[in-house]
Amino acid sequence: MNRTMNLHVIVLSAVMGMFLVMSGIGHADSKSVSHGHKQVTGVVTTDKGGILTVKTPTGNYTLTENASHRHGHAVPKVGDEVTLVLDESNAVIEAHPKGEEGTHQFYTGKLVYMGKMKKEIKLQTSDGEKVFPLGRLEIKTKPIEEGAMVTVEVNEGGTVIDLHRASDVMSTNIKRLDDD
Repeated sequence: MNRTMNLHVIVLSAVMGMFLVMSGIGHADSKSVSHGHKQVTGVVTTDKGGILTVKTPTGNYTLTENASHRHGHAVPKVGDEVTLVLDESNAVIEAHPKGEEGTHQFYTGKLVYMGKMKKEIKLQTSDGEKVFPLGRLEIKTKPIEEGAMVTVEVNEGGTVIDLHRASDVMSTNIKRLDDD
């Protein structure tokens, strides 16, 4: 009897797990900051030829004027407060004027390709194929093969700012649910 009950629990757990994974395929989720990223607020201290330095409690970071233009924000000036989004390596992946923090979307699907010549990524989702421009070339160096299930993080400008295997994102979301 105990063995049969254990088998039922395992099967039910597997079915629920698959339901959680499959419900996210092709779905856009809104979150302000994804797992592994952090937000810091700082003040622009210098502007040297379009390279801005932002002083934060955790250190100094640099931005370019072009990054502001890509995100549709005005270029911050010396003395302006900004909110930075940092990736797992503490690299700046986004900057917003303080109070104008962005809302990111997450899309999960099968990786069709990451363009070698073009700065874009194509996913096959339950809603069809979706193509997004890549915000940073470092995303293309991630060791993820075509055909893998991935989750992309897209900023409010429609640009991919981060990419992870879907299982990595799902396990962190499940972990977050357990932490609550």
